[in-house]
Amino acid sequence: MSDSSEYESETDHSYNDSSLDEFGGHTEALRRQRSDNGVDNSSKPYRSSTPQGLSDSEEETEEEDGTFFHIALTPTECTVICSSALFKELFTDSLSVCKKLEFEDVVIVDEPFINLQVDSDGETYNSSRILELTRPLSENNIPLFFLSSHFTDIVLIPYKVRNQVVEILTNKSFEFSDISNSYIANLPAVEQKLEDLNINSTELEDKTSKLFKENNIRPKISKRSRLLLTGARPGKVKEAIDKAAMCIGSGSVPGYFVITRTSLNELSLVLPGSSRQRVAMGFDFKSIIGSASDIIFPISIDFRSLPLDLTGVVAGLAGRIFRNCEADIEMSYLSMARSGVLMIPEENLESVASVVNSINNMD
Repeated sequence: MSDSSEYESETDHSYNDSSLDEFGGHTEALRRQRSDNGVDNSSKPYRSSTPQGLSDSEEETEEEDGTFFHIALTPTECTVICSSALFKELFTDSLSVCKKLEFEDVVIVDEPFINLQVDSDGETYNSSRILELTRPLSENNIPLFFLSSHFTDIVLIPYKVRNQVVEILTNKSFEFSDISNSYIANLPAVEQKLEDLNINSTELEDKTSKLFKENNIRPKISKRSRLLLTGARPGKVKEAIDKAAMCIGSGSVPGYFVITRTSLNELSLVLPGSSRQRVAMGFDFKSIIGSASDIIFPISIDFRSLPLDLTGVVAGLAGRIFRNCEADIEMSYLSMARSGVLMIPEENLESVASVVNSINNMD
């Protein structure tokens, strides 16, 4: 297993031959959620509400279809999130070997999580919405993974606190939609809350800055890692999964590579910004959607010196960036087991770099 003690350097991550031995993180279970009114909050196709009398234990044992999965590779780790059934099928033997060999950098997040999707009802407030959602969860010490796909924002929360999370989201003006099977922001209310947040609340940002200083954590912008957040074209999902599997299996993957399936017909990808590199991986422009000019850059935060259940770090950094940048930023997010990644548009690179440098240079 490769040693991941050195953090990412400023080099071109076009390709590398590193093996994918490192399994940086895994949620052992990804379960269905229904709120008290029987609404299914997972990414699965909508079905009727839970029959009366169905207990939580019975609900947890429902058959999982494995629709949702997420594989993310960065220069320092690989994080896999999938259903418990798929986990047992694919990783039980490998993890047993890792345990016998005492591989300390293989980590399982030993807790069932559930999948919430957050939409803006057609508006473009992704960054603000996900920050507005994760901030109160972090302030209530709820550990979570939050992921930005090409189609929607995804938040993974511990199953045991599902009712608390639903209550928090309702109080923060997020409403569940049976049509889209996701939480939708009540935009006027959220905008007002964000305005109040920007004026009055710096507690989470200050806590994050203090944490960075005490643990010598320095967020790093990889200016040579030009990325594209895109998705597979309709009807090309299976083909895209096969191509991704071939790339991962051969070890011919770039420094950053992410594949996330949120539904049977929605597959999101983070690919190299270079068309030449994408074509070499099998992803020409005819197979993906979106604009190839929407380049993003990753900001990496190393969590390896911090407890796995620490909350609010990425939200704290994102909040400080929003607060100190005059221009609106359409930021994307990628939670790993031992690191966090913010992805920022190319047009905001200079202003965000100034904020990150000020954080890293704090006395």
